[in-house]
Amino acid sequence: MRRILLVPPALEPVLVAEAKAHLRLDGNAEDDLVGALLVAARVAVETEIRRVLIAQTWRAIADHWPAAGLVLPVVPVLAIDAVRAVSAGGTATALGPNEYAVDAITGALRLVRPAADAERYEIDFSAGFGASGLNVPQPLRQAIQLLVTHWFENRSTVIVGDANVATPFGYRELVAPYRRMALC
Repeated sequence: MRRILLVPPALEPVLVAEAKAHLRLDGNAEDDLVGALLVAARVAVETEIRRVLIAQTWRAIADHWPAAGLVLPVVPVLAIDAVRAVSAGGTATALGPNEYAVDAITGALRLVRPAADAERYEIDFSAGFGASGLNVPQPLRQAIQLLVTHWFENRSTVIVGDANVATPFGYRELVAPYRRMALC
């Protein structure tokens, strides 16, 4: 299944002002760096837990519909915006909400009856914990803060006189309960 990001997050789960307060920074000289670190930390946490944090819109494209149903590649699912069956000729037929069911947490999507002439299916959906950082679980927001602080204070890959630490103490414990396990 292919996935395409249609609309990225409108904001980060932790605002620049929050990160600056955590870093005890005054002034605006480091705002761009802190903003970039926040984006990188969000992506790192999302990669670690295999979930997205802030509302964003995706398109999943499946070449066929398995009898057991599909599992959307990005979770948690906030809403299914559209499900289309696309024929070999390229004609897209929109399926109504009563023709499919979704489990928001697992991303499992089932059709009542797959379209007989469908060559592929396109599913547009929104995923994330919500549209605001306040919707994101606090431990994940704290994990982002820890990464930003660690990267801000350790800007090189080699730390002279100390052991180089990839992630700050406590980070793994904060993200572990939210990690989505995969078999492969």
